[in-house]
Amino acid sequence: MSDQLVIATDTAHGHYEIRDLNYEGREARVLYSGQRQAAQSGVARDDQPDLLFDYNQRLRELTNYVRPAKVLLIGGGAFTLPLALQADLPDLELTVVEYDPELEPLARQYFDWQPGPRTRVVHADGRDYLAQSSEQFDLIIVDAFSHDMIPTTLVEPAAVEALRQHLLPGGLLAYNVIAAYYGRRAGVLHELAATAGEQFSEVDIFPASLKVSLWLPQNFVLIAQMKTQPGLSSALRFAPIDASEPLDVRRDLGA
Repeated sequence: MSDQLVIATDTAHGHYEIRDLNYEGREARVLYSGQRQAAQSGVARDDQPDLLFDYNQRLRELTNYVRPAKVLLIGGGAFTLPLALQADLPDLELTVVEYDPELEPLARQYFDWQPGPRTRVVHADGRDYLAQSSEQFDLIIVDAFSHDMIPTTLVEPAAVEALRQHLLPGGLLAYNVIAAYYGRRAGVLHELAATAGEQFSEVDIFPASLKVSLWLPQNFVLIAQMKTQPGLSSALRFAPIDASEPLDVRRDLGA
């Protein structure tokens, strides 16, 4: 498939492009922010069961494993993950908080988004929603970005504390993080892990996929919990990274 621009549009919060193209070997439709600075959402146009983005598939696997009654998702994008969760778990009460209200009409028109009867969409800043709501959830997923960076307001200590307060007993908090694991691009990942470690008894970092080098920016799924959920490694396909492991030159430098 050649790279075809479907639509380019500006909202009050940024510039977006929707393109039909080959994305990592799969025919797909992808929502980009900025001048193709970051792929925000995407849907595959093939018969493979996995979602297009590896981290979305890991978050989907996590949700299906936990089988929560109530989920909060901060960051909707083109609503591809909410659409999958609705299909997988029809009884799920799902709240999606998306900052840019003009993204949902794009998701409806170009990504087949349609909220189910148990799905609620809130157009608000994620941190503002936490401050104004007292509702609690079994699972909270943070997948909010300004291009390729999580807003500071969702990773600072007060934000992580607020997220924990919105979890039901035994609930889990999951972040999608774009970072390297080693080197100068690793700061946000390890700072968030340290911050979460002050609020939760266990914090694990899972790779979203098997990349060549942990020195390169990629997607990680950070999961924080108070009560250990056995079997997460098998549910998410990959084991969490053991920070005590020595540097593996072949794995981490692509040698």
